[in-house]
Amino acid sequence: MYYEGRQRAALRAVTERIEPGAAVAITGPSGCGKTTLCRVLAGFIPSLVTAAVDGDARLDGLSVLAADPATLAARLGFVQQDPEAQICTLRVRQEVGFGPQNLCLPRGEVEQRVDAAMEAAGIAGLADRDTPTLSGGEKQRVAIASILAMNPGVLVLDEPTANLDPRGAKQLFDTLRGLQRERGRTLLVVEHRLVPLLSLAPCVWRMDAGEVVAHASPRSACEVEALGGRTRHREPTERPGPGRVVASLEDVWVDYGERPVLHGLSLQLRRGEILGVIGPNGGGKTTLLRAIAGLTSPRAGRVWRAPGARVGMVFQHPHQQIFERDVRRELEIDGALGAEDLAVLLRDARLVGLEDAAPLSLSQGEKRRLTLATTLRCSPDVLLLDEPFIAQDRRNVEWVVERLRQARHGGAAVALVTHDVPEAADLCDRILYLGEETFLGRAEDVFSELSGAGNEPFTPGYWGTVR
Repeated sequence: MYYEGRQRAALRAVTERIEPGAAVAITGPSGCGKTTLCRVLAGFIPSLVTAAVDGDARLDGLSVLAADPATLAARLGFVQQDPEAQICTLRVRQEVGFGPQNLCLPRGEVEQRVDAAMEAAGIAGLADRDTPTLSGGEKQRVAIASILAMNPGVLVLDEPTANLDPRGAKQLFDTLRGLQRERGRTLLVVEHRLVPLLSLAPCVWRMDAGEVVAHASPRSACEVEALGGRTRHREPTERPGPGRVVASLEDVWVDYGERPVLHGLSLQLRRGEILGVIGPNGGGKTTLLRAIAGLTSPRAGRVWRAPGARVGMVFQHPHQQIFERDVRRELEIDGALGAEDLAVLLRDARLVGLEDAAPLSLSQGEKRRLTLATTLRCSPDVLLLDEPFIAQDRRNVEWVVERLRQARHGGAAVALVTHDVPEAADLCDRILYLGEETFLGRAEDVFSELSGAGNEPFTPGYWGTVR
């Protein structure tokens, strides 16, 4: 299968069979074809995404490539990698009910399905919220609930926990386990963090360069690591120690309508330091970064940035900061690059061969590396990152980590929002937890406070040494 305008095949002679009621996990490096395979199974390719396709994909004997989309939607539910790509209404309850309503079900059954799906996805309290006001993680939960409400026999989920906080990720895996064991649902899940999926007893397909190159049925974290799971086995590195304050918040309050998000928050960002920001979906993490960057104005309090300080921000959704028609021009958006410098930058960001590709056609992992590379070109004094590890395999997580360490050693103040708690524990000098309570301090002290408060999913020990 070839995407329009690409010389390299996105899928190469993939021939696989999934038995009814089975769980399959797909892993592999960024850009290897995982999302493409999901799109083919869901009927998005070639009906919605232009591509040259040979062969066929079948669902219960039905040709997916030739089937009517409405017929497929009743049998297979697809949770896309980017939740914004599948939310189409303005209220949460409307969004979750959109699918069942289009199945022409009785009103009472629609309402029953909507309530059950919202409960399973942990969003019952968001029923009356406007979808544009949701955080990235809340949108992810809404997207999952909207598919669960369709009650499909087959669920295809493309990195469904990418935007979820640790507690939400655990709840989702528990829900999937129940769907498989109690209702016989067939599951296909794209994930880089495989250990939480072990309870599903999945068959793992490892993909590379558009092919399924290995099959395994791991039963332990060690076996997951052999398949390419993210590890925490890093050599300790020297940390330069914090320097002068380059940005600060003093008693900052931010509201969205009548909903308070930040409540009198005060903190300082210092040069040569990485601040990790963790917490539940909707807790204010992205709002904090936007306030520091000057993109959101507080209702009260003061945000200060050192005069002349350069601020660079990597957004949670890469498409929000991509502007050019090809990768080369995107990398040159802040000034032309010589051929050699461009080649070095492409090689460093693992985007070689994609310089003429449209940035929005890249995989999610590739888009995130592109936006990080363009941001780092400006040598920011304050570097703000919103979930940079999403859609990154082990090797690319290490690439991101090394870039952040280099920024810290270069004297930048770094604020990192992430749901990857073990990664934050390894990398960050201080941790800020934004949730029901606010904790700020050394990583070990904050994690101890969280454990004592019953928030174990937000501590690194909960997730083990391999994700």
